[in-house]
Amino acid sequence: MLNQILLQLLNGLVVGSSLALVAAGLALLFGVLHIINFAQGDFFMMGGYAVWFALNLTHNYVLAMLVGTVLVAIGGGLLLTAVIWPLLQRSQVLVLLATLGLSLILQQLATNILGGDTKLVPPPLTVAVPIGPILYPSYDLVVIAVGMGILGIGYFALQYTRYGIWLRAVAQNRPMAAALGVPVPRVYVLAFMLSAGLAAMAGGLLLPLQSVYPTIGSDVIQNAFIIVVAGGLGNFRGAAIVALLVGEFNALGQLIPNVKPSVLTVALFCLVILLLMVRARRQHALVRL
Repeated sequence: MLNQILLQLLNGLVVGSSLALVAAGLALLFGVLHIINFAQGDFFMMGGYAVWFALNLTHNYVLAMLVGTVLVAIGGGLLLTAVIWPLLQRSQVLVLLATLGLSLILQQLATNILGGDTKLVPPPLTVAVPIGPILYPSYDLVVIAVGMGILGIGYFALQYTRYGIWLRAVAQNRPMAAALGVPVPRVYVLAFMLSAGLAAMAGGLLLPLQSVYPTIGSDVIQNAFIIVVAGGLGNFRGAAIVALLVGEFNALGQLIPNVKPSVLTVALFCLVILLLMVRARRQHALVRL
């Protein structure tokens, strides 16, 4: 039993670190532009396909990851700019509908061009690493390390680099940031590219573990929204922490006998609703004080 718990804890870190990349990009976009991107999961899907194509051409997984992530980051960032930029001063409902439409278009294009079958590649590393009493796949450990590393670098960049300071300034007060000389349009495009690139990297990392297919983005975006809402909309660090907790919750929940994944999802939604109720009551109490 202890072996199973340790195994599921590690599996939860694999899923959680990948979900954290998707959710962090979603939180970053909301923090800067105050919009929620329904197409975020589809950039996860595009990242998986891009790495799959690049791997068939280069036969080098590291190079394929770099090429696929950069291509989706640039292409996705420009696509989001073209779709969202004209609607920034309009109602947020229009932006939500535009990103939802973009998501449906990307899924249909993927189905028409690539087919509805799954694309899977073998893990680039097949060596098992002894961790206590179990042997764990080395590639899964690489996924955990890369996910955690990217999140750490992202948090450091937001706090201490020039572009990170610009991103936080625009998120806090856009007119004031523009008046102080911050290149707001450049910050917008950077936020779009980072958001798409983080999702694409997660899709590429998980390609050898769960394959890619046209509608995988819909499965991913559901958990990503739960994570972003629970972590605090626009909170990069909160989204990363909650993503790891969600990964562990789903992994450890599989150890409970006769519990279906749908039951775990419902339980997760209930926990998020309870968290929001507690948070709202606490904020109301602070206002009264």
